[in-house]
Amino acid sequence: MARTATRRAKRSGTRFTAEVEKRVLAFARRHGLFSTGGRALVAVSGGPDSSALLLVLARLREALSLDLTVAHFDHRLRSVEEREGDTAFVRGLADHLGVGFVQDSGDVRAYAKDQRLSLEEAGRRLRYRFLVEEAARLGAGAVAVGHTAGDQAETVLLHIVRGAGLDGLAGMRPLSPWPFGEGPSLARPLLCLHRRETERYCREVGIEPRQDPTNLLLEATRNRVRHQLLPALRELNPRIEEALLRLADAASADSRYLDDVAEGLWRSLAGEAEEEVSFPRKEFAGLAQALAARLLRRAVRHLLGRGADPVAVHVEAALAALVKRRSSASLPGGLTWAVDAAKVRLLKGEPKGSSPLPETPLAVPGRTVLPGWVIEAELVPRPESPVSRDPFVAFLDAEGAVLPLLVRSRRPGDRLRPLGLGGEKKVQDLLVDAHVPVQERDGVPLVFNAARPLPPELRLKPPYSAMKAIRTKSFLV
Repeated sequence: MARTATRRAKRSGTRFTAEVEKRVLAFARRHGLFSTGGRALVAVSGGPDSSALLLVLARLREALSLDLTVAHFDHRLRSVEEREGDTAFVRGLADHLGVGFVQDSGDVRAYAKDQRLSLEEAGRRLRYRFLVEEAARLGAGAVAVGHTAGDQAETVLLHIVRGAGLDGLAGMRPLSPWPFGEGPSLARPLLCLHRRETERYCREVGIEPRQDPTNLLLEATRNRVRHQLLPALRELNPRIEEALLRLADAASADSRYLDDVAEGLWRSLAGEAEEEVSFPRKEFAGLAQALAARLLRRAVRHLLGRGADPVAVHVEAALAALVKRRSSASLPGGLTWAVDAAKVRLLKGEPKGSSPLPETPLAVPGRTVLPGWVIEAELVPRPESPVSRDPFVAFLDAEGAVLPLLVRSRRPGDRLRPLGLGGEKKVQDLLVDAHVPVQERDGVPLVFNAARPLPPELRLKPPYSAMKAIRTKSFLV
């Protein structure tokens, strides 16, 4: 271990270090950060927070029954001498504590340019790619990172500036899913500590962490929040960090409750398939927007992977389609949100068109089964009004009907005489006026006479009299 970077860590701690370890242990157990007897990968840059994380977990590994491995990633953003010093420091610390060590590096600047990302985001993606690969190779169920309460306050502020919702206000969870697709859990044992406490912890165990000068640069958004926005807010509230942490705790509690409710709704409403997730339209439309949005996001993750998460504007566009009779919305990742009379569906690609319905005799009275539909027909007294409030119910004049009545899809040139209209209208035009999507129009069942109406002297005799009507009710299946 390089003596210019650190002294040998003391094996015995102080009252302060013991208190810190007690708090972290309680926090880790309360939030179930690590599985008993499991393996954890500890991400260590060499700075105060990640060094304190490693030191604390090394002292708690017996209490937590943990097998630790240190992971160090070089972003190649500093001089060769500084980078090599960071690696030597972290490797020496791992050797001193008797834990495994793995390392890698990536050209963050070139990756950011190639992918058109900020240095901040490019570094995060390359770092997490390395961590997930090492976790898989080692069989680690969790990756521990050194985020502190100060990082939490900065994260909440960043989310506020970007216009986040409730989940954004909740900030970082103590234990969260892997942020990019499938992977181990992401554990944050130091969210119960402040940055000044991690620095003091390192001092009291005899460790002099590395300092990264890039943390003082104002290019990264987080650094501007840390060095400009937070100091300005402290002039209004000297305890602004504590206020932001209380906000995060309150939002997190509400968010967890909504997650639990949404999980139950998912089990009862969601129809899961490889290429599609569907919900009954009536039940989905009746949900509070916060719950509907959670189900939609869950559906996106089901189709695209755990790391996928649509932004608020796309969620709002999809939910807005519910107020229309029939509509659709495009979401990132090649997904389509399709709304019809019976279901709302999130599917990969464009919705497939409905297959034409075969010409089938309508049972009067009785049930007629067609692909996707069941139609019930019965003789009833003629209603005062031939218009039903139920869009799936229609009344036909029994006297004017010519049996057998048939059911089929539309055909070119089909016309009908709508109630209240002096003449005829094309079925195609009616479907357009009703905003029925093109891909669904061939699946709409039409009831029609097998032949033209007969002259009065040949019309149907009772029970098909002028006092009767044929009531049809259709069901989507």
